[in-house]
Amino acid sequence: MILIKNHLICNLLGFQSYNHHNQNIHNMTIGEELELEAMLGRRPTQDEIRNAELQKLMEIKPYANNHLYSDVEPFEVLRTISPICVEVRAMRTVQTRFPQEFHAGGFSGHYADNYGGQDYDYFQDETQPVIRIRFSKAKRQWQGSHGRFYMNDKPYKHYDYNF
Repeated sequence: MILIKNHLICNLLGFQSYNHHNQNIHNMTIGEELELEAMLGRRPTQDEIRNAELQKLMEIKPYANNHLYSDVEPFEVLRTISPICVEVRAMRTVQTRFPQEFHAGGFSGHYADNYGGQDYDYFQDETQPVIRIRFSKAKRQWQGSHGRFYMNDKPYKHYDYNF
């Protein structure tokens, strides 16, 4: 019952998310917690908050971006197998804007605009293999043979030029 109630609350709230490399990685903000409290008519328990966050993380979206340490690779969601299993395929990207602000120092130097200085065009790539990813409730993430994934409404790629 709590899970169903929290799922409905999640849909009504729509959640805000913090930005991690322009990715929607959801955690309930204090404002959202207060909204949840108002809807329940009482202070939500930690389990209710955790279940509401979990429902948002489990939501299947058109893209699943693969987080590889500091790099991110875009995958498109092709087919839903079950609420916790989807088939995805890597996308082809063409970089249209590169980081420009290089500063010498340290091992060799670094790009100051590494996180804001990249843009890509995204294309379907039918030559890539289709893989399955599954949601792990224990780890609170989508995962597969390529590592961890985060669902998103748009594809996202990031190459860390500082390594």
